[in-house]
Amino acid sequence: MPMTVDGLDGLLLDLEALADLPDDTMSGMLHAGGEVIAQAHKSAIQSDGLVDSGQLRDSIKVSAKVRRTSSARSVEIYPQGKRTDGTRNAEVGFIHEYGAPGRGIPAKQWMRKANERAEDAACTAAEDVYDNYLRSKNLL
Repeated sequence: MPMTVDGLDGLLLDLEALADLPDDTMSGMLHAGGEVIAQAHKSAIQSDGLVDSGQLRDSIKVSAKVRRTSSARSVEIYPQGKRTDGTRNAEVGFIHEYGAPGRGIPAKQWMRKANERAEDAACTAAEDVYDNYLRSKNLL
């Protein structure tokens, strides 16, 4: 008795679509994870007592643009802009991350600790976007 299969062509097309993930889905995944990391950075700044004016904490943003290399895509999460005195927020964040012994500022490593704490939650946020994409293709 010959075997017959219905729907195999549709499944192959769906699998091909998965292999070529749309840019908006990839961007959504990166930004969802990035927002989780940005929130972790803000919380770390607060909990490590690095808030005086709130300018550093409030400057943490996820870049809108997705960066592309030949092998990867990414978004940047960092303190953006300048403070009211003209100092770049990224510079202040760097000093608090690595310290400035000559100025009596100890290394807090707030960013490294925040990245480690938020890693699983960021991956889950990205997975949620991917799962929604799979649902839209009736593959989940």
